[in-house]
Amino acid sequence: MPSGKKKILIADPSLELLKSLKKNTKAEKFTIEIAESGNECLEKIKTFEPDLLIVDLMLPGMHGLEILKATKNNQSMKKIGVILTSFHPMVQNYHSAIKSGALYFLEKPFTAANLFHLIQLFFDGTLAPAPFPQKKPEPHYKAPPTPPPKIPTYLKLWGTRGSNPVAGSEYVRFGGNTPCLEVRNGDTLVIIDAGSGIRGLGHILHDHEAKRMDILLSHTHWDHLLGFPFFYPIYQPGREVHIWSPVGFEKSTKELFSDMLAYAYFPVGLDDIQSSIFFHDLRDEQTANFGNISISSHYSFHPGPTLCFKIEMNGKKIGYVTDNEFLMGNHLPAKQAEKKSSIFEPYESLISFLSDCDLLIHEAQYTDEEYLDREGWGHSSISNASILVKKAGIKKWIITHHDPRHTDEELLGKHEYHHRVMEDLHHECLIQLAYDGMMIAID
Repeated sequence: MPSGKKKILIADPSLELLKSLKKNTKAEKFTIEIAESGNECLEKIKTFEPDLLIVDLMLPGMHGLEILKATKNNQSMKKIGVILTSFHPMVQNYHSAIKSGALYFLEKPFTAANLFHLIQLFFDGTLAPAPFPQKKPEPHYKAPPTPPPKIPTYLKLWGTRGSNPVAGSEYVRFGGNTPCLEVRNGDTLVIIDAGSGIRGLGHILHDHEAKRMDILLSHTHWDHLLGFPFFYPIYQPGREVHIWSPVGFEKSTKELFSDMLAYAYFPVGLDDIQSSIFFHDLRDEQTANFGNISISSHYSFHPGPTLCFKIEMNGKKIGYVTDNEFLMGNHLPAKQAEKKSSIFEPYESLISFLSDCDLLIHEAQYTDEEYLDREGWGHSSISNASILVKKAGIKKWIITHHDPRHTDEELLGKHEYHHRVMEDLHHECLIQLAYDGMMIAID
C-alpha cells in the first residue's frame, strides 16, 4: 500500500458503480476500499480505518443513517468524514444525515467528477453541506377553489370527538374527527384546536386570501394537536400561522410541536414548514382580539394547563368548553347535587364566566355510570355537566367531545338521558348533539 495516500471506503449496493469509481484516474491519488453491505462496511471501517466514508443510504442489511450514527458515536471512529449518497433525496433524510454528523448529502445519480471534487474539498477542509434542493413540479391540473359558505358570521365544528379519532359505519351520523372549531365573522377567521378535524378545514383554506391565520389551543393533548401536520396552509409560503396556547408545565408549545414533527414520526420537520410559524402564550382571564372577533379564556378542570373560551362576535357570546370535569368526584343524581352549595365554591368563577353566554358548546363525555370509573380523567358526566348548564343559566347547549367508544346509537340514547336530567333539574334548555360539519349561524 503506497504510503501517504488518504484512505477512502465506498459502501454501495451497486458493484458496477464501485468498480467504475475505483478505475477512475482520479482514484489513483487515494487508497480505496469498497463494501457492498452494511455489515461489510462496519467491518472494514474497523480494519481499514478510512479517512473518509462514502455510504449509500439504503445499503443492504443496514441503513446508511445507522452506519453514520454508529461511526459518530464511536470514539475511535468519530473523526472519519462521512458523505451519504441516495437515489431518494427526501428532506427528512437530508436533515437527519446532516444533524447526525454527515458532511454532505449527495443525490444519485452523480458523476465521478462531481464525487471526486467533493472528496478533494473534504481533504482540503472546505467541504460543507449544500442546501436541500427544492423541487416543485408544476401541477398538470389545479383543482378549482372551494368557496367558504356564504353565511358571513358562523361557527363550524370540524371535529366533535374526544380522545382519539374513530371511523366506521357506527359513527357516520356524528363523525369521528377530534376537536377543531372554525370561527368566522366576515373576513376574520380564528381556529380553535387542531385535532384531526383541522385537515378538512385546511382544504377549503388553500385559496384563502388572508396572509395570517390564528389557531388557539385549549391545551396540548394529542386529540387537540394531531391534525396540525395535515393542515394544508402551513405548507404555503407567505402564510403566517400564529399558535396561541396555555403555558405548559414541562415543555413550551414550540418544543412540543418540534417533538411531534420529529423525522422519526413525520416526514416534515417544524423547520421545514414553508409558512412562518409564531407561538404565543395564552393565559387565564386573558382576552385576545382578532379583527371583529374577541375571545376570552378561563381555566377549565382538566389534567395539565387547560383553557376554555368565550367567543364574542356580532353581538353574541358563545362558550366553547371541550375538556372540563365539572364537580369532580360528585356521583349524586343531579337533583340532589345541585342542592349541596358547598361543592360549587371551586367552580364559581367558571360559572360566572359562562353565565352571559347565548350558546354553550360543552362536553358531557361520560354517562353517570361510566363516570364512576373515570373520576379525575378530566371530563364531565351528563348529570354534572347539566348542573353547570343550569347554574350558568344557559338556554342553548350543544354537546361536543363525544367519547370515542360511543356509537351513533349510543349518542342518541345519551341525548334522551340529557333531556330527562334537565327535566329533573326543572331547567328549560335546547339541547343538541354536535356533529362533524355542524354549522351555527350567528345572527
